[in-house]
Amino acid sequence: MNIIDLQNKTKARKGKVEIYWFENESIGLKRTQFHRIIIPLEPFDSGLDYDEQPVSTEMVLEWYELNLDNPFELDGLNLSYDCNPEAEGSVYIGCAHNWCDVKELVFSKLDNDTFKVIGAVVVDFEYEGVAKNESFKFKVEVEVIEA
Repeated sequence: MNIIDLQNKTKARKGKVEIYWFENESIGLKRTQFHRIIIPLEPFDSGLDYDEQPVSTEMVLEWYELNLDNPFELDGLNLSYDCNPEAEGSVYIGCAHNWCDVKELVFSKLDNDTFKVIGAVVVDFEYEGVAKNESFKFKVEVEVIEA
């Protein structure tokens, strides 16, 4: 099975945290606040012959109901899917949305709307038959915006 090797082929670029409200009465979801974290990756060669090279993609990680007094104040927050198993995220590689298991996302405030994030995810490439699962650790700045 293929190995993508994200850790050695790419790195995280400056991202953003979008804060937005969403509701869907047909599935019983009342008006709920979400945090969508989008972290672009530097273009890289995935090694997959059916991917256009270099691959340009991003990790998209979503949380809801973080229960923060101020949804823009993320300083000191450490998010993981262990603490919120209904959160979801993926990275699009190999013509598939590959699920990301977030092990940690630690936020440290740099200024009013910018944070340093130290993160670790496990990308589940095997589920979609793309490659072997692998870990990816990163440090990146994110800007918090209201979408």
